[in-house]
Amino acid sequence: MTTIRTSFGFFSSIFAVSCLSQAHAQQANLSTHVHGVSELNIVIEGNKLEMQLRSPAMNIVGFEHKARTEQQILKVKQSELKLHDHSALFSFSSGGCRLTQAKIDLSDLIEHKTTEKYAHDHHKSELDHNHEKKDEHGDHNEVVAHYYYDCEDMDDLSSLSLGFFAVFTAMQQINSIWITTSGEGAAALTRSNKTITF
Repeated sequence: MTTIRTSFGFFSSIFAVSCLSQAHAQQANLSTHVHGVSELNIVIEGNKLEMQLRSPAMNIVGFEHKARTEQQILKVKQSELKLHDHSALFSFSSGGCRLTQAKIDLSDLIEHKTTEKYAHDHHKSELDHNHEKKDEHGDHNEVVAHYYYDCEDMDDLSSLSLGFFAVFTAMQQINSIWITTSGEGAAALTRSNKTITF
């Protein structure tokens, strides 16, 4: 068991470096991230399948600044619940894949204030407060979600369909990269073409 985890961790590290290299190459062509476009990286080794979604927060919650109002905080919490509903987001052709863990990171979207900072902010003018909102992180926060699966028969897994376009209507394209022990591939997925064939 330890050997499998170590091997998978090593395999994931190699894939992460590969993805980072490709991402840097893509960044040379794009000055900023693009609303409506997300990335999905997939690693398959043995009976383990790992997926990582990276998306501008705009695609998931409808804004990119930190949530401050009750309505915005509620939107972040609702989006987190939707991201945890993996069966609505991923549809496997076969393979008997079972989710073992999901890690959803929306921490950049929640405003954490100390009592002292809150008291100070409360006395700021509305103009100053709005200016602070625009400056913070350049309003380009991202959402990152990891999904880990164990699959009974990976040889039977021939395709994976994505439900993100139905769940998050602002999402228009998902650039996907996958690597398996037998090869690798990439595809730009859309509402009308949402299936990855391995």
